[in-house]
Amino acid sequence: MEDFIDYQKFPTLDDASTLIDLLDANQILFKIDDSAIRFSVDSRNKNILEDGVIIKILASDKAKVDQLNLRIHETAINDGHFMYTLSDNDIIDVIVNPEEWTEREIKLAKQIAEDRSLKPTAELIKSLRKTKHIEDSEKERKQTKIISNGTSWFLWIAILSSLNIVALIFKQNINFVIGLGTNYVIIGTMDAIRRITGTNFTALAIILSFLVSGLFILIWNKSKKGNHKVYLIGMIWYGLDTLIFITSKDWYSIGFHIFALIGLYGGYKALLTKRKETKNIEKE
Repeated sequence: MEDFIDYQKFPTLDDASTLIDLLDANQILFKIDDSAIRFSVDSRNKNILEDGVIIKILASDKAKVDQLNLRIHETAINDGHFMYTLSDNDIIDVIVNPEEWTEREIKLAKQIAEDRSLKPTAELIKSLRKTKHIEDSEKERKQTKIISNGTSWFLWIAILSSLNIVALIFKQNINFVIGLGTNYVIIGTMDAIRRITGTNFTALAIILSFLVSGLFILIWNKSKKGNHKVYLIGMIWYGLDTLIFITSKDWYSIGFHIFALIGLYGGYKALLTKRKETKNIEKE
């Protein structure tokens, strides 16, 4: 009976799936030898592209399988896939850091590595992983800074709104345009009630105004901790607050409100991106 010969090695059975499917489709007999994986006690010093799974075929089928493999590789190259333009180190980087690549790109990178006989050293793998870690840390640092800058608008809105109330109490002609128009509505409403009923609600108006300003401190605190729902509520509130100045045609305040909203949106967008990336990592 004709013996089986070693035809091709793969790191895992999943990596060998393309060849297995090819052999199945063409009704070519084969065997799978995964003893290198099953009986490996210490794989720390093993090359990631060596051993693993070995696909065995009959010696008489080798020429046919070679031809089939060649057609597949030629088709991939003719498709002009960008993976074939990557350098050796970039190909190894895809294999070592597969998180940001599709399944097809990872498989293709492993095939290219095999075709080029790439055997990354432990030092190179460590270097690529370190570089990836540094890039991820830098990206996270930038995201955190953008989120912090965005949420800080809530704090400034709270502080300047409170100062506007203090200025009103002491009858000072000072107005911080980023401050809330909601407070002016509260004070104006209470003053109108006073004129109608004769009851002085000034103290209540001041207390309510400070409470509204204080809510923005709470929104700032929750938002900087990653609560995107509270962040969105704060943005919507401040957006509606802008409409108050439109009715009074205070274009100066409107302009600064819009500027603040742009800053808030930048932080909110970065927060959503960070949440999405965190969820993807947790799934993996």
